[in-house]
Amino acid sequence: MVTVFHDVDKSDTVSARRTREARMARSLQFNKISGPLLVRGPRGRSGWRELARTSAIFAVAPALVASVTAVGIASIRQSHTTVESVVASDTPFTISGRGHGHGRGMGQWGAFGYARDHGWGAERIVAHYYGDTSLADLAEAQISVRLTGLDDQNLGAYSDTGAVVAGTPVGPGEAVYLTPTPGGGAAVTVTRGCGGEVLWQGGTDHPWVDPIDLSPDRPHEQHLKTCNGYTSYRGSLGVALDGGAPRVVNVVDMEDYLLSVVPAESRAEWADQGGSEALRAQAIAARSYAAAEARTEYARTCDSQNCQVYKGSSAEDPRTSEAVRTTTSLIVVRDGQPIATEFSSSTGGFSSGGTFPAVEDLGDAASPHHVWTEVVTAGTIANTFGVGELHSVEVIERNNVGPDGGRVVTLRVNGSGGSVDVPGMEARFALGLKSDWFTVTEGIVPGLEPLGSPVHPAAAPDGEPGIDGDVVQPASDSLIDRKFRELGGVNGHLGAPLGPELMLPDESGTFRLYTGGTILWTESLGVRVIDANVLREVLPDSASAR
Repeated sequence: MVTVFHDVDKSDTVSARRTREARMARSLQFNKISGPLLVRGPRGRSGWRELARTSAIFAVAPALVASVTAVGIASIRQSHTTVESVVASDTPFTISGRGHGHGRGMGQWGAFGYARDHGWGAERIVAHYYGDTSLADLAEAQISVRLTGLDDQNLGAYSDTGAVVAGTPVGPGEAVYLTPTPGGGAAVTVTRGCGGEVLWQGGTDHPWVDPIDLSPDRPHEQHLKTCNGYTSYRGSLGVALDGGAPRVVNVVDMEDYLLSVVPAESRAEWADQGGSEALRAQAIAARSYAAAEARTEYARTCDSQNCQVYKGSSAEDPRTSEAVRTTTSLIVVRDGQPIATEFSSSTGGFSSGGTFPAVEDLGDAASPHHVWTEVVTAGTIANTFGVGELHSVEVIERNNVGPDGGRVVTLRVNGSGGSVDVPGMEARFALGLKSDWFTVTEGIVPGLEPLGSPVHPAAAPDGEPGIDGDVVQPASDSLIDRKFRELGGVNGHLGAPLGPELMLPDESGTFRLYTGGTILWTESLGVRVIDANVLREVLPDSASAR
């Protein structure tokens, strides 16, 4: 927090700014420092002034960064004289968290840890995470899967050994195109290969392309392949209408379906690392989850992370296939009914509770996401939640499971534009955090190495990926961030960042300090890697011109 006084004269001029940029350009040329010239989007608001005076010192003595940037710097605006408390937009906040994912049910890294380090079998792992349940046998079953990557498209499919459509055999390599029609049927076109000569056309009230043998566990050459992408699938492929929009559906034996799901939702290489029982536990959980699914009339489940990830038979792995086959038909039940056995990458040390009782997860010590740290700025927090200039951010309610009070139930963000209370999971997705188990501290927390900008999981709030399934993208993607990644990130010669990206005092550009140097951006110079001498060329004069 800082006290802000208004009615401050901004004496900086355009000509002075250009003079400093020219001096910097000469320094860069003298030092033979170069880099690609890139175009940057609109600049953010500067939230600091005094930091400019000390930034040259940071470049010489990086160890001072943590202690100095932990203090909020005054934000100066022109208006009538008032006094108000704000946090400068460039002030860093350290977010320290645990786990990766929602934490409900089984933690996959924890299952691996229990299998490898504690010698647990699959049945014990499942019983630990899914309390108040038992194991049972699932009767032979099929499952229908909506192939979301083919949404709003008609089906084109073929098999290397031939197929059947509308009761008529088609030859090897001949492609069947199905267009769904009202009433549950389809228009049929058969071509010589995908997109080749039309062999015959017609209609059918059975809108399915079937393999030559409908038995489960058929050899790969008998699987159907799509003309769009050439992905192969066991079972049959068909079409349906969803509010007038075409959908492609795969109907497949449950065990055949799991042969693709388990390697997509876990790590097959765990079998080589003492974690075979974790893969067997994953197979049981995946089978139970699928057995409990009932998404739509035309498809019980889907192939994305909002259901379970399913990539077709080309994604199968013999190590996970073994896990499926050695647990054939086993599911988790409660009151005799299959139950949706949710799972996520890492619990952080305690599952979150809910459908299943919260439990301590000692196996999660094996997880690379057991604990993590991100750094965001006050401006990012304020903009994310739309509260104007940030006054404070605090956790006001937790679930009281595990250390630090457990997962965030409610986060309160106060600003000049008002106050909002945000559910913990919504805050997680808004800020791009790995989980909703986190603490927020103003400043750079001593002893904690920031891991870089926060990441945005691809999972929607109503779904959760499997093991490390969050496809991560940087929340902050400035040109400085891009340049840093081009140079190898924390493994490159610049090393770890020492604080957030900061505005130059004349607002002509931004820079960020790293262990081994500094990356600078201005509109005229583009993005450059610079050393301490170049930064000192511009900062002292700029600070004195306030």
